[in-house]
Amino acid sequence: MSTTTATTPTEPNAPRSDDAATEATGAEHAPTSAPRPLLRTTLLSVAVTIGGLGLLRFVDLGQHPTGRVQLAWWAVALAAIAGELMVFNIEFRREVYTFTFSEMPLVIGLFLATPSNVIIGRLVGAAAFLVVHERQQLRKLTLNLASFFGECVVLFAVFQTLGQERDPNRPATWAAAIIAVCAADLLGFVVVAKAVKWHGGPLELKSILAIGSVTAPVNTSLALVAVILLERQPWAVLLLGGLAMFVLLAYRSYTSLQQRHESLKLLYEFTRMVSGAKEPDAVLGAILGQAKDLLRAERAEIWLTDDRGGHLGLAVDDDGPSSCTLPDDVGLQIERWFTAGRAATATVITATTSDPVQRQMAAFLRADDCIVAPVTEAGHVVGLVAVTNRLGELNGFRSEEGPMFATLANHASVALENGRLIARLHEQSSQHEHESLHDGLTGLPNRVLFNERLTALIDDLHDPSIRPAGTIGVALMDLDGFKEINDTLGHQFGDLALIEVARRIRRLIRPTMTVARLGGDEFALLVPDMTSRAELDTIGRRIRRALAEPIDIDGVRVTTGISIGLAVAPYDGTDAATVLQRADVAMYGAKAGLGDGVHFYDATTDTNTPRRLMLVNDLRSAIVNNELSLVFQPKVNLRDGNMVGVEALVRWSHPVLGAVPPDEFIPLAERSGAIVQITEFVLEHALRQARLWHADGRRWTVSVNLSMRNLLDPELVPLVRRLLASSGVDPASLTLEITETNVMADTSRTIEVLERLADLGVQLSIDDFGTGYSSLSYLQRLPVHEVKIDKLFVLAMGSDSSAETIVRSILDLARNMGLDVVAEGIEDRATWNRLRMLGCDQAQGYFLAHPMAATDLLVWERSRSVEVAPFGGARSVTAPRRTTVERTPSCVRRTGT
Repeated sequence: MSTTTATTPTEPNAPRSDDAATEATGAEHAPTSAPRPLLRTTLLSVAVTIGGLGLLRFVDLGQHPTGRVQLAWWAVALAAIAGELMVFNIEFRREVYTFTFSEMPLVIGLFLATPSNVIIGRLVGAAAFLVVHERQQLRKLTLNLASFFGECVVLFAVFQTLGQERDPNRPATWAAAIIAVCAADLLGFVVVAKAVKWHGGPLELKSILAIGSVTAPVNTSLALVAVILLERQPWAVLLLGGLAMFVLLAYRSYTSLQQRHESLKLLYEFTRMVSGAKEPDAVLGAILGQAKDLLRAERAEIWLTDDRGGHLGLAVDDDGPSSCTLPDDVGLQIERWFTAGRAATATVITATTSDPVQRQMAAFLRADDCIVAPVTEAGHVVGLVAVTNRLGELNGFRSEEGPMFATLANHASVALENGRLIARLHEQSSQHEHESLHDGLTGLPNRVLFNERLTALIDDLHDPSIRPAGTIGVALMDLDGFKEINDTLGHQFGDLALIEVARRIRRLIRPTMTVARLGGDEFALLVPDMTSRAELDTIGRRIRRALAEPIDIDGVRVTTGISIGLAVAPYDGTDAATVLQRADVAMYGAKAGLGDGVHFYDATTDTNTPRRLMLVNDLRSAIVNNELSLVFQPKVNLRDGNMVGVEALVRWSHPVLGAVPPDEFIPLAERSGAIVQITEFVLEHALRQARLWHADGRRWTVSVNLSMRNLLDPELVPLVRRLLASSGVDPASLTLEITETNVMADTSRTIEVLERLADLGVQLSIDDFGTGYSSLSYLQRLPVHEVKIDKLFVLAMGSDSSAETIVRSILDLARNMGLDVVAEGIEDRATWNRLRMLGCDQAQGYFLAHPMAATDLLVWERSRSVEVAPFGGARSVTAPRRTTVERTPSCVRRTGT
């Protein structure tokens, strides 16, 4: 621009002209301008040049001035250089606009030289100034020269079009000159505005035009005064020049003072803002933004390295912050620049520097001029901070600005060090928080985090403002056979197996789901926004199939399974604790074989209810309050049909709940320990009743069931001895029944207890035989005289040939070992007859009689009918119509006592 020049850069981040130096230092990381803006700038230069050449046909290039002074082209060139050197800056809204007296050589040439001399002199003088003083690159130089050429042509074209003579003494000529100069300046404004816009730089064209509309007439007026003085009194021009120089120096002093004031204000704001910054990223953005404003730079940039070889580059210009890629050896470069005392504080690098290190730094920073200062942490240089390309090409960074920038860099170093320290503390805190919410072995969320997420999702179900897409699914998963892996291979192998299980489950689920390790070999899965139960079932079976595949651990292949219990909120619970508890109930159902290992919670079969809690609390007081009673089920000899004994069974009549089935309260008694008191009650009352029967001539035996808890009770043998003594009943009349699974649970202790009981003279029986896993060697060692075939086999004899095969095998085994056999669960005549044919010893079941009170038993015994069987002279027994008996459904299996 030939008159008023806006010095906002036309090409942000433009590299220096010495491209070779940039390539030599490896600064290929510098972002290059997009091809389209450069192409547009080149086309603009060509267009302005062609337009100027086209406009030359309307200009009389040989027109001579009318005055006595005529200037040659070289004089115009010298005047143009002088006009460019005499500059002053105006800062408006934090934009710096640089103005020159370049209009004055044009106006002087308009009246004192031919158009051709003015055009040549203007271009030669401008080219010399821009190349030697400004060191502009070719494309930028081309655009400026094209603009200057266009301005000169427009100046003469407009002036000659207005038809005024080149007489500086006429007022009309003055007006024509001002109009021509304004037209030329307008062309320059348009060219610069376009170039700045294409390259992304901010330029307020209205502000430039407003200021230019004042400075152009003022410069033209000063030039007209100079022309008139040259015509009339040439030496008087020196007075005018002195006055202009005084005004220029005074204005520069004023602007310098104003800039210092603004710098102190910005430095204060910078210090206050940086001292309050906590995050390193916020510190970096603050440093660069304030540094750019503080020193009126085109760009501020910071480079940082760390002891792990990482590095960060961040730049801030008028478009805001952006990252910049740094060379791989940036750490070495920074170390080289700031060693041996070089650049220990801020260094001002000018465009004319001859120091090779400074030139290399400027090349890396893609800067014509810059200020660079080191960033330190704990006394070591970890990077640099720099401001580059001072706004206003005629005024670079001054040496006195170095200390202020060093102060800024020191604040930056302290703030950065504090920010990194805080970041490390936050990182450690986050790590601790992560560890508290995640499993250390598998990395999965733990029980706490799982409960938090489940609770949050269930709370959303209760919030009417949130409409979830579906229900919430919970799967509780427990590995099958994991204890054997730990016991056989060790806990290290077990840990590796858990890691592999977690990996397989995680691979099968969606990112929106949560899989957690709750502890041990127990996992949980949270499925939000579930659309159907089938979806949850599909996920569970997919996981079960994946975990059925063998796991290879250090060359050892292990196989484990998984049992999965499923629950759905809000149907199975409206809070996290309830949903998890019911998923746990479902999981134990899956372990029992329900659902083929994947089982949904079923409220109709859930025994973990408030009723169950009430029963546990009331069990111990039931004996004291006389709520327990005994019933007896007859045992009949299959060979002759005579009644040989009874099995004593306990019943509970709850004062609130009524009759409580034994299948419900016996397991509760075993778990709570109340089974010990209940067994004592049954033994005492059963022996008391046996003594009455014996006194009446009925030598019936009495069978009482023992649980595993009884066998582990050290007071069991003394208790039996004491009750036998107090009742006076022959010990051989008492049969104690122990289930096969209880015997094999702890064989060493069980055999010892049974042997001590046998020493008392009581009879011992293995109940539910055929459902356990006893070996012949243990069976041979047990001091028992009787086995009872489990009712499941007896009930199935008529429809399942394999069940009869098992019954026949048990009979053969017992016969070979000299043991009596009792078949329980006989419910029809066909089964009765078949067992007689197989040679079974005794029988009991609903075909004979239901359990009944002692008084009813006597009535039944006296009134029952006996028929002679059609073979072997033996008799079959049928139960007649009788009075009061207990009607317990045959599908309910007796458990425990």
